[in-house]
Amino acid sequence: METPAGFIDIDQRWQFRAEHPEPDEIVAEQTDPRTLPNNPVDRPWESEDAYFATQYHILRCEATEGLRYSVGSYWKAMESPYDDDHTWIYPQVRVKAYLLSRLGPIVRVEFSTERSQYKINWLQSRRLMPGKLVAITTKQDGFRKICKIATIAQRPYRDGLDQDPPQVDLMWVDLNDAVIDPTTELVMVESTHGYFEASKHALAGLQEVSRAGSPLIKYLTGAHNAERHPPFVLENPTMDLSSVVHTRDDTSLQQRLEAHNIVRDGMPNIETLTSLDNSQSSALHRIISQEMAIVQGPPGTGKTFTSVEAIKVMVATRRRQGGPPIIIAAQTNHALDHILMHCLDAGIRLVRVGGRTTEPLIRDCTMYETQQRCRLAPGDRYRAVDASRKGNMDVIQNLVDSVFGNKLLDPKALRNLGIITESQYKSLEDDEMEIDPSLQKLGPFSLWLGKDLIRAEVLQNRYKAPLEQYEACSEDFDESESDLQNIADDEDDYDRIKGRLVNMAHYWSGKQPSRAASRKSWTQIAERELSKAKDLFTISRDLRGIVYQYLQASYLAEMRPKFIHLFKLNQELCREAKEIKARQDARVVAGEKIDVVGCTTTGLTKYRKLLSALQPRSLLVEEAAETREANIVSALYPSIQQLILIGDHQQLAPHCDIHWLGSAPFNLDVSLFQRMVNLGMPFTMLNQQRRMKPELRSILSPFYPELTDHELVLSNKNRLDVPGMGGRNCWFFDHQWPEDTTSDRSKFNDQEADMIAGFFSYLVANGVPAEKITVLTFYTGQRKVILSKLKKHGSLVGLSFKVYTVDSYQGEENDIVLLSLVRSPRPERGAAIGFLEDPRRAVVAISRARCGFYVFGNIDNAFKAGAGSCGLWMKIWNGFAEQGRTQPQLGLPLVCQNHGSVNYIKEVDDWGGNAGGCDAQCSQIRPCGHRCALKCHP
Repeated sequence: METPAGFIDIDQRWQFRAEHPEPDEIVAEQTDPRTLPNNPVDRPWESEDAYFATQYHILRCEATEGLRYSVGSYWKAMESPYDDDHTWIYPQVRVKAYLLSRLGPIVRVEFSTERSQYKINWLQSRRLMPGKLVAITTKQDGFRKICKIATIAQRPYRDGLDQDPPQVDLMWVDLNDAVIDPTTELVMVESTHGYFEASKHALAGLQEVSRAGSPLIKYLTGAHNAERHPPFVLENPTMDLSSVVHTRDDTSLQQRLEAHNIVRDGMPNIETLTSLDNSQSSALHRIISQEMAIVQGPPGTGKTFTSVEAIKVMVATRRRQGGPPIIIAAQTNHALDHILMHCLDAGIRLVRVGGRTTEPLIRDCTMYETQQRCRLAPGDRYRAVDASRKGNMDVIQNLVDSVFGNKLLDPKALRNLGIITESQYKSLEDDEMEIDPSLQKLGPFSLWLGKDLIRAEVLQNRYKAPLEQYEACSEDFDESESDLQNIADDEDDYDRIKGRLVNMAHYWSGKQPSRAASRKSWTQIAERELSKAKDLFTISRDLRGIVYQYLQASYLAEMRPKFIHLFKLNQELCREAKEIKARQDARVVAGEKIDVVGCTTTGLTKYRKLLSALQPRSLLVEEAAETREANIVSALYPSIQQLILIGDHQQLAPHCDIHWLGSAPFNLDVSLFQRMVNLGMPFTMLNQQRRMKPELRSILSPFYPELTDHELVLSNKNRLDVPGMGGRNCWFFDHQWPEDTTSDRSKFNDQEADMIAGFFSYLVANGVPAEKITVLTFYTGQRKVILSKLKKHGSLVGLSFKVYTVDSYQGEENDIVLLSLVRSPRPERGAAIGFLEDPRRAVVAISRARCGFYVFGNIDNAFKAGAGSCGLWMKIWNGFAEQGRTQPQLGLPLVCQNHGSVNYIKEVDDWGGNAGGCDAQCSQIRPCGHRCALKCHP
């Protein structure tokens, strides 16, 4: 391993670092890439220590770099009245309350959104997502000396973000940083990049695996790449393969397969008895028998089907032999639910851990619902810990009541703490003072303050209302985050963290003088007045209000250690209760005879205590090529003997939010799946596709030359021609229409969107249901434009549309796919292709259609944007050209279904009039009132 100067953490101190970043990391100068180790992905590692340390340091940098940049540019950002593309700054942040939850103390703060140029639509905004890191400082300090780190605990809309000012719940990374004083004005900084929660658990998992070890580490370092059976298979090689026989003609063979020695006899020849093709059968054999099993599933080759068939074998064998449940993980909630639904259909007993699911059947299988059915009584230890936690909450509540009651400060308490002197105390306790009976119950300070006694809420800032126009919001949420996020909605009780809310607010305060001054100046004045006054009544009346505020702050500062101590005790009790609950959940899983436990790849480490307590032996990861290496490696609990990776490294790669960490030499966007393939680890590729018509598969052939067509897609009965296209089931529509940029710097192409909307309408008018058409694009800006044009199209009123970004559509398919390339810079700006240069994104984009695939874009721009872009898009273009499906000089051919006449659409305006008609009789008005411009009628 190449270790550059500056990388000195080789003594394994990293194994014991706190999982959350320290303030020094966030306020550090700009990260120097030379201080990070290189991460080679094409050669073995020299040692396990070097491997784990490198994975940890690069992932930790990626998790914190966005916030570090935002804090570092704070003062520069403050020169502008509005936030930029990298940093969101929230001024006027104040503590409102603490929520004593089962997760520990959560602080509720209010904040201003005045730096947003537009009104924020919290129901869609990605601001302040749960799990995001924020940095907090005081208004006066501005990160010069003070930097407190917190994570967003939850962002409920009702009674939270809908308030004026809005409120959000945070968890302090270090409770020593907890702010108690509700009058302290804070500033909160959030980076628009990075999602720490997705990395936090993986960082902790890497530390644990590096300390505890794993039998699979030899593969991770590249020290071993030969095939090998896992120990539990060698100990008992008899497996039940009867489920892979899909015909019931030979019952004797099926009975023999119920006890098949997979080590001695290998995979039996059942070609005529199963619907598995040869490559799927080979992949199944690898999954059930190898210690490190890798299966590549190109588009449409049935990798989920193959995975489920293998899981059925593993479950049947487990039921005969006993043993722990199998862990199944997927990169996204959607992908996880997809494979779990297949498992349910196969009669597999399962539990889904963590995350939200939209599938009612899966919702019934969540850990929570399983617990409710099981009704396992909590043990004595849990009851004792929970009782201690509730007692601790009572103590905190009593302390809050004594500090923040509706009375004024107690002079005796101030004297006992040394905040005021004995003589100052006596000046307030003069028995001869006459106090207004209505204020007497408030205490001696009421007379002293007199007319300067005011309600504390009067001192709160007035929040500037933003403009009425909403800021641009991303509607495409990263699915990898959705195990952790609760997008604010109107019915968010399901996700809301509950607990006892302890309000931290003064009821009374002192009035500030009318003349302007900073809080720091007022504090200095108050200190000076107190230092020279033996009798508090000698202090000028117009200064008593700020002196009282100073006394309040001083009293809170003295009481703060008590709060911190109680908060830490609360947090420790919550942690202990959580560990006990994890063990109880493990007993529930065992008691319910669960076969499969499913979670996202983030959940693998987030719920590590539960999952490791199950002592699983097999871990199967779907979409493994799209999953970060650290997320998988950190889940190698000591009991794991078999790792199964299902995916395709030629499709989407792991997402990396910090661009320079994704590329060489750090390679954070290279998955474990791809690295194992690079190191020569044996794998099986599924090679028979069952999705695309042959002419669509041929476009994909340069990327998968070994891919063949299953007989299913060879039949026109199974894969119909696209109506109104005369057998032209694919086409590349080339144009020169210029692109534009949205306010949030995404790209869109208005004329290209108009052309797609017109073609969509044409297909619908020819009898294609709208739900059978998907529009894909590489840019969120274009997605919004296309969706808007479809909704406003006169002939499509009332229909729903499937319009997605390419990145959100991996694993999906539809009959007809329209692909919008968008990119078409004006000549003076030069050719540029952006996201389109990624071959893995391109593979996803061109492989989603079953029956028809139509591309709209500027191919000349793609050819000129660079060597990589030219090579990639030349392959795709040739796939169309070799079939005669590219005629730029003519346009898009539309064919009358009655007469066979062809009409070409070259410009957007061509959709009017008689577009798609073949002669005069096709321009008649139909009974419904629409002109027959899209489909011939007798």
